[in-house]
Amino acid sequence: MDRYVIEVTDAELSLLTAALRSYLADFGHDEADLQRSVKDLLAKLPDPEPAG
Repeated sequence: MDRYVIEVTDAELSLLTAALRSYLADFGHDEADLQRSVKDLLAKLPDPEPAG
């Protein structure tokens, strides 16, 4: 499997995390594989640093 590295700012990381959580919330039980993939991706992301 290929791996990719992307660099994002804290604000972009917050946006990405929120978007993935929103995307995840839109799926039902019929899409368990997709839910699992999104949860796995979210688990790889670090917590964004608090603004300040």
